[in-house]
Amino acid sequence: MNPTTYNVRVEYGNIRETPPDSVITAVHEDLARYDVSIGSSPAGGLTVRLFLNADSPLDAGTRGVEYVLGTLLKHDIFHAHQMTGFEVITEEEFDRRLAEPLVPELAGMTEVAQITGTTTSRASQLRAKLAPYLVQELASGPVYLASGVRTFAENDYNRTPGVRRTEIPLSPIERALLDSLAAAAAGTEAASTTTAGHQAVAQAIEGVLGNGHQLQLHFQPADSEVSAALDTLLEHGLVRTRRIYKKETSTMAAGHENDLVVSLTIKGQRHAGTSTPDTDDSAQENDR
Repeated sequence: MNPTTYNVRVEYGNIRETPPDSVITAVHEDLARYDVSIGSSPAGGLTVRLFLNADSPLDAGTRGVEYVLGTLLKHDIFHAHQMTGFEVITEEEFDRRLAEPLVPELAGMTEVAQITGTTTSRASQLRAKLAPYLVQELASGPVYLASGVRTFAENDYNRTPGVRRTEIPLSPIERALLDSLAAAAAGTEAASTTTAGHQAVAQAIEGVLGNGHQLQLHFQPADSEVSAALDTLLEHGLVRTRRIYKKETSTMAAGHENDLVVSLTIKGQRHAGTSTPDTDDSAQENDR
């Protein structure tokens, strides 16, 4: 097994008297073979970093502490302070951390509103949910880690007030059917027909009914892929269905008596990324 290069950071606590530059230079020279760097620790002591080739982090840490301790004892500066700890990371992780900005990107309420795609008034209602990413409360308002706000916006936030969206895995044809319903609800062109799923759905669609938010699907055999996709959407509560009314059949060509009218539920709107003003989940029951 080839050895790995590790960065070992050894930290010492408060020093009563700062060692002379000549002593620090001597310590640096003794450990120069390990690409050493010496600086101040947060506690007012010393931080010594070494790069070592070792078979494991444990081996690197043990040797690194021994090398640093031996050198400090040699120059008679160990008695003035104590080791507070050490850290071992790979050279790749050291480089990654070094590339990070010293001050991470921050976000106030205006930035939170922009990231979540909402208003500052609505964004201010998200404070409790954004608490894990809070950096500091200022007089002008809270400041958050922008990366945390983005994570929240992508994974947990739904723009429908009071609703958290849980992703539902859908097959290509199930997604194609949901897309087509969303297009009807939005009054836009039907979804792309470049995929096999969209083509199958497009062939089953007879037209748009009522207020423009419903699709008329031609009767599909129970074993067809469109029928199976519709069953899945019904199971997840994403759509509702009804039979063609008698008064509707009078205006249709023969052979459509068994067609279905399909529309999105409020849950379906969220998962399709659309919204309609006159949809009510309790308005109709599935009678399929």
